[in-house]
Amino acid sequence: MDSMMGIFYEESSRLVEELKRNFSEYIGKDIYGQELIQEIFRAVHTIKADATMMLFDGIAALSKKFERLLYCFRNGPKVIEDTELFDGVFCGYVDFVEQELDKIAQGEALENVPEELSKNISEYVDNLKEQYELDESQITGKKTADKKEKAKRQIYYIPGAQVPVEKSDKEEKRVVKYENKDLNGVIVIKKSDLNKIQLNITKMGSVIKTLKKVSDRENYELVLPEINSLVEINKELSNVAKGFTKGDFTAVAEKMEILVDEMSAALNKNVRLLVKGEDIMIDKYKRDKISTALIHMIRNSVDHGIEDLETRERLGKTPVGLIKIKFQNENENIMITVEDDGAGINSGKVIEAAQKAGVLKKKPEEYKKEEIMELLLVNGISTTDIPNDYSGRGVGMDVINHSIKEIGGKLNITSEEGFGTKIEMEV
Repeated sequence: MDSMMGIFYEESSRLVEELKRNFSEYIGKDIYGQELIQEIFRAVHTIKADATMMLFDGIAALSKKFERLLYCFRNGPKVIEDTELFDGVFCGYVDFVEQELDKIAQGEALENVPEELSKNISEYVDNLKEQYELDESQITGKKTADKKEKAKRQIYYIPGAQVPVEKSDKEEKRVVKYENKDLNGVIVIKKSDLNKIQLNITKMGSVIKTLKKVSDRENYELVLPEINSLVEINKELSNVAKGFTKGDFTAVAEKMEILVDEMSAALNKNVRLLVKGEDIMIDKYKRDKISTALIHMIRNSVDHGIEDLETRERLGKTPVGLIKIKFQNENENIMITVEDDGAGINSGKVIEAAQKAGVLKKKPEEYKKEEIMELLLVNGISTTDIPNDYSGRGVGMDVINHSIKEIGGKLNITSEEGFGTKIEMEV
């Protein structure tokens, strides 16, 4: 299986399920609020960027259209009043993405964007623009890589090449894949069964402790081999159970390397990614949230941080921009550091963007450097003049902050203009 294809399928499927779950909590209400708009925006933005990277043009194109619609709500009414109309568009988008993901899994040819759905979204956007006097440049104004640069990108999907992936069913199954020369199948384990394994491991540990306590000296030597055998079995079972619930960052490191190469070619930049400690183990749910944040960080760093070749040469910098990611254990937590040697963050632009968004709570000159960096985490704040397929809509940092907060983590940003930016996450 193409590992990048599998990563895209699994992450996009997870995001679609997240979309449906979040939406189900609101459906039937008279008005949809800003919280739901933001939840949908985060997921659609990530699907769009990943589909763009993988050259799944249909998913990417419809996601861009739907993102524009959400952007209208974000900058216009702030709420969705015609919920019935939105329900139809939302369900159409989700259905299309799900159908395309199924085709990817089966190796079938993908479809173009449905004309009627595309037309409905465009008309919806036009009506909102007119009603709330929204400027088109605030909704799109994106730059794109030219056709020659796009042709350089590697095409990862070939119709007919099946991808062996499993979808979650109603019984909430966890899918564990083992792939090597001897075994190329899929083992499906119900979550309830996994819980039983973990419970039995706990019970076995308790039995071992009890045996050690009750065995008198005379009998202890007779049962000692059995006790030792139980100890070894308990260790092996514990390791197996950890394999179901824990994972490392190897796959996302590979995805980030490909993303850096693809973006570098499209944006006329030379960027090198160094990753250290990606084999560190962590709960898979936390791993997935951190991975989502990392992908957005890499997009921001390559797109906004690292300068193009001409600019770096003019500034006396090395022609190759450097992004470093480091994973390390720190006490009982994991520290992840993402650092680049790019342009750094312009504090003035951050303040200007925050003023425009109406989120400043005091005079600009009263903000300290660390407070200015925190403004970047506010929804809708972007210092980019022209958004593109990768970033620049004020969503990326919001996704990063949201993902890390969801797992109880901390985020810290430091930057020196002209020299680079460092983001530290503690989970």
